[in-house]
Amino acid sequence: MPILKTKIVVVPLGDVDFMIVNKLAAEIGPVFNRSIDILKGMKLPTEAHNVIRNQYYATVLLSKLERTKANSREKVLGICEEDLYLPSENFVLGYSDHLSGTAVVSLYHIRQEFYGLPEDDGKIYPRLFKETLHQLAHIFDLTECKNSKCVNYFSQIMLDIDNKNPRFCDICRRKLTTQV
Repeated sequence: MPILKTKIVVVPLGDVDFMIVNKLAAEIGPVFNRSIDILKGMKLPTEAHNVIRNQYYATVLLSKLERTKANSREKVLGICEEDLYLPSENFVLGYSDHLSGTAVVSLYHIRQEFYGLPEDDGKIYPRLFKETLHQLAHIFDLTECKNSKCVNYFSQIMLDIDNKNPRFCDICRRKLTTQV
């Protein structure tokens, strides 16, 4: 009996543009050589919302996403518009947990408007795509890359995301194919 490949399940959290979720799902499947399912979506859990910070606790979101898994082999990716945080960070663009096989990525800080700049729809999707690949790489147990042009490079600022390529470097791609 052949070993089944891990499936990636995309879950819109809250009010997210389905067109952007659909495009993202269509493009990440081939990168990881996996089939993709898109769930109907779910409301953001109220227990994840920190009223004082007016942000959503990323770890709680991962816990909720883990419950959507049909089996232990599935990897789950949540996409949301809300501002995410970890206790040790002011905010996070995305967060993942290799053990649970879950990740979440937020569009909140990816949008130009957050920085007081005019809207630029041309920057939103490439940034989302790169951050998603970076978080999924963590789920598939790939450590961050030191090559600033690799999509798996840890981005300190938005300019880092804008400057890196939308694909893995040769070293990360080789590691990924042995681990996926």
